[in-house]
Amino acid sequence: MTPTQEEFPRPSVQERDRRWALVREIMAAEDLAATVAFGSAFDRTDVYLAGEAIPGGVVVVPKEGEPTLITAVGAVALLRFDDQGERLAGARWIADLRTGPPPLLIADALRPLRRQGARVGVIGLGGASPFGGGIPHGAWEMIQAATPDVEWVDIGLPFARARLVKSPEEQSLFRHAARIGERASHVFLEAAHLGARESDVYAAVEAEITRLGGHSAGPGMILRSGNPAFGGPIEWGWAGGEPPVLRPGDSIGAEIFACYAGLETQQQMHVQFGADPGHRRLADAARAAYEAGIAAIRPGVMFSEVYAAMHAEIIAADLWIRPPVIQTVSPGLHNSPMWVNAQGRPDLEGYPIPDVVPADGDFELRSGMTFALQPAALLGVRQVCIGGAVLVVDDGCEELNDLATRPHLVGR
Repeated sequence: MTPTQEEFPRPSVQERDRRWALVREIMAAEDLAATVAFGSAFDRTDVYLAGEAIPGGVVVVPKEGEPTLITAVGAVALLRFDDQGERLAGARWIADLRTGPPPLLIADALRPLRRQGARVGVIGLGGASPFGGGIPHGAWEMIQAATPDVEWVDIGLPFARARLVKSPEEQSLFRHAARIGERASHVFLEAAHLGARESDVYAAVEAEITRLGGHSAGPGMILRSGNPAFGGPIEWGWAGGEPPVLRPGDSIGAEIFACYAGLETQQQMHVQFGADPGHRRLADAARAAYEAGIAAIRPGVMFSEVYAAMHAEIIAADLWIRPPVIQTVSPGLHNSPMWVNAQGRPDLEGYPIPDVVPADGDFELRSGMTFALQPAALLGVRQVCIGGAVLVVDDGCEELNDLATRPHLVGR
């Protein structure tokens, strides 16, 4: 079925103004003349504020007036003048697009605002997540050299926290992204059959996300198969070699990143070819942890209370937990602890096992927050991971995916 125009919603100008206001509220509190925002592959702050994907995009938001969009890719400016660019002219959020060396253009954009000791915010130095930061070290040195009269203030973390609660419009877009993820999960289940290659499954899922107008979060879907199979990225795409072929007894698991309009959802698909008691034990524990998370999520509950309830189900089955069982998405700011119940286990003897990685802080859940539930139960290096997108609502939580929240068994 070909998607219709109504299936491709776009954030409104009102949503744009709300996002710019989030930045300006922090600027007012910190007495900042402007903010310079960089995006990374994980938070895409540049897209969030610009409403479009510009290679290496930098957004300069002044205290008053219109923001400036900067890119080092010269051809980007000309894209606004071809046929497609003209058709999108009325939808552009930022009219002032400048192209050239970003450090010099940033200094130029700030020139009317600068004074001796001027304070300017920066988003993108890191601190918003373990993967945060979108400014290369050399570029940051050049920016500082070009703006010697500026006192830079890192506001990445407060801005990321302000983004955690989604507006009604963002909630609608998040649901849309989750629907794309549900369709991608169905395609995964259809493509994951004995004799198929990992590359066949990967291609089918990414094609469906793209066909529906979505995109994947970088560096792309996480996919691994085998017997036993751990969780991790593809190896054949980077190292070369033949993509694995699915065999009897294998499992194949994936972390699908279904995104739309810069909002990220995640779906954790797992397919097992042939039943065995070990798989059932892992599958039951993962599903019990998912249900415990759903039961715990509601406004006013602490993040730690949710993941503690999920951990308890997996630990009760004498299994261990590697990835976070829950994390915030759009942006990915908070992760639950990792490598839980892994230390000193007989089934992990001889493996390089780190200490528990603690959670990225604690906070109170509020209506409008979005999460990826992704409980993984492990025995040795065999993993079953399931889960999907969740939205906190006034009376609890709204599950936005179904297929990925249960493991799938093919054959007996």
